[in-house]
Amino acid sequence: MTEAHNVQTGMLTEEAKGNHAKVSLLTIHSQDHIMNAITFRDLAGEIVDLYKK
Repeated sequence: MTEAHNVQTGMLTEEAKGNHAKVSLLTIHSQDHIMNAITFRDLAGEIVDLYKK
C-alpha cells in the first residue's frame, strides 16, 4: 500500500507542477481504491485503539 500511495503522491505532485497526465477511467478507479484502502486502514486502527481502552 505504501508503494501505491507513493505513486499517487507523485502523480498529484506532477499535476500541481502543471504536468498533466492522461487520465482514464482505470486511473480514477485505482485512485478510488487507494483512497478507500487508506481510509479503512486508518479506521481499523482507530477501532483497535478504542477496544484497547
